[in-house]
Parts: sequence; structure tokens; C-alpha cells
Amino acid sequence: MTELNQRLSQLQAYLAADPANPHLLLELADLHMQAGGQHEHEAALQRLFAVAPGHAGGRILQGVGLMRQGRLDEAVAVFQALRDDGGEDPALCYNLAYALMLQGRYEEAEPHAAMAAKSLALLPQAGPLHVRALHFLGLLKDAVLVAESALQRHPEHLSLYGLLAMLYLDQENLAAAERVAHQVLELAPADPDAATVLGMLALSKQDLSIAGPLLRQACASKPNSGRAQMGLGLVSMLEGQLDEAESKVVQALRAIPGHVGSWHVLAWCRILSNRPTEAKEALQEALRLDRNFADTHGGFAIVEIMEGHLQEAQQSVRRTLGLNPESFPGQYAQSLLLQSAGRAEQAKAIHDQLLNSAVLPDGTKLNEAVARAMALASF
Repeated sequence: MTELNQRLSQLQAYLAADPANPHLLLELADLHMQAGGQHEHEAALQRLFAVAPGHAGGRILQGVGLMRQGRLDEAVAVFQALRDDGGEDPALCYNLAYALMLQGRYEEAEPHAAMAAKSLALLPQAGPLHVRALHFLGLLKDAVLVAESALQRHPEHLSLYGLLAMLYLDQENLAAAERVAHQVLELAPADPDAATVLGMLALSKQDLSIAGPLLRQACASKPNSGRAQMGLGLVSMLEGQLDEAESKVVQALRAIPGHVGSWHVLAWCRILSNRPTEAKEALQEALRLDRNFADTHGGFAIVEIMEGHLQEAQQSVRRTLGLNPESFPGQYAQSLLLQSAGRAEQAKAIHDQLLNSAVLPDGTKLNEAVARAMALASF
């Protein structure tokens, strides 16, 4: 008999003698949920609410059970009602923030995550949740400050170090990102965030032999890591394995649908596979997320050239280079337009320069492997 089943048997015996004990009923409901007994879990909650209507702990547990069933709207309603009644229990704040984040409601989630993180010693997972909420909101400086402050008080929380390394990477503080990520992996070799950071840094240096294993390790530890999956997609792209690259990027986008750079990488997979219509679909998603991102308009210019719409492409190039004169897609499209206009020498100079020094939207440098992959595309 497992330890959980032993405890369930004990509780049943105690409840036979004291059937209206709310503490025992709450634990019974919790254990049934852990054991996967949904019907028994709900029955125990009904018994609890019969003797203690509106029991706060029971309602929190009810919300957690709803979350486990994927009934997020109902879970949020339960948690929010408790918060509206003045509830400040750290577990309540944490679970409400978590449920809201699962729905992509990061701005609403952040203050509840911040409240939960005040009790970091009791609820260590609240720290990473708050940092992730700030990260998703694009508040990188705030996220870094919160993570650094929390680690000063609780240096034992290694998962926060992995997140901090990721934040440094997004701030382009590469030396700090690498230093912290190495420190994390020395103490916690399976940390997915640290492995992702080091994998992406290796990828930026074109060291695929290091990047690939690190990113695969990150995905093994955290299968829903969009960043790691996207990194593996870039590894495959650089190796010229475009079908595999696209599969990984599509998988990444299930986890991070709001990441503009991943939509760009998907568009590139399709551009390099000579599928302009599908590339345009990916670019439309990127445009929906950010209408002023130069590389998105540059991607449209390349697609328009592939489709023979040169006048529209010229307009897209002007729009792209107006937003960012150094945009890789914009400059690449410009070189293709010059080539189509018979100015082959000028086009070749731009083309060669781009292949040697350009950067993809996620910060990964193009190299000769991508140049070979680009030869697969028929413009």
C-alpha cells in the first residue's frame, strides 16, 4: 500500500469517529485529488461544505481541481470571488495568478503573483511565477529587479537563477546570461531555463554541436518550453533540415503564440521551402502581434517578390527600411529587387554581405549553413 493510500485509510477511520471535522474533510478532498479520484474529491468537498459552508481552504482546493480539469474560467471565478471577499492567502493568490496566466491574462495575473511572492519562504514557486508574469508583459527591467531581489533573500531558489539567466539573455546582457546559466547547471544540471540560455548562446556562435544537445536537454526537462523548441527549430534550419525545423517551430508556437520572432522563423522555413502563401500566413500572425516590427514588413517584401508582385515589394521594402535600415529581410528583399532590375553586381554585394553578417529576428546570426539552405528557395 502506498503512503497516500495509507493516509486515506487513516482519514476514513478518523472520519468514522468524527464525520464533521472540517480539517479531516479538507485533507481527504486533497488526497483524493492527488490520487486522481475526481468523483471522490468532489464528494469530500460536498461533505466539507455541508458542515462548513464557504470554507476558504475548501474553495481554494475546489478551484485547483477545476484547473486540473482544464475548466479555467470556473477556477478563476472561484479564486476571484475569494479575493473579492478580502482573501490574501498566498496559495489563493498564487493559484489565481497561475490560472490567469494559463489564459494569457498576464496583466491581470501580475498583482496576484506579486502578492503570493511576498510569502516566498512558504511558497517558493510564487517567485518564478511573478517573474514570468513580468517577463510576459515585456517588463524586463522589473522582472530582473524582482528576481535579483528575491535571490538576495532566498539564494536557495535555483529555478529563479535559471529565469534570471533567461532575462539577461533577453536584455542582450550575454556575459551575465552565460555566467549565471553555468552557475545554475553546476548546481542543478537539469534546469531547463539555464540549458536553453546556453543552447541559444551556442547557437548564436554557430556551435551546433553544443547548441543541439543543450536544447534537447531543455526540452526533455520541460517539454512545453517554447524557447527551447524554437531553438531546436533554428538548429535544424541551420543544418538545412527545413521540414524538421518547421515542425519544431510549430510546436514552439503552441507554447509561445505571442512570440513574434517565432512566427518570423516559421515564415523563413516556408520561404526557404518556396511556399510563399504559407509564409504569408505566418507573417500575418506576426503583424497582428506587432504592426511596426520592420522584419515583418521585410518578410512580406520577400514573399511579394516570390509571387512576382514587385511594385508591392518595393513599397514593403521602403516601409521596412524606414522602420529599421539594418533589417535583414528588408535588405535582402532590396538585393532581390536590384537583381530583378538588372543591377546584378550591386545586388550581389548586398546579398553576400547579408549572408555573412545578418541576424534572424530572434538574434541568431545567419551563416554559411543558412546560405546553403537559402539556395533551396526559388525566388
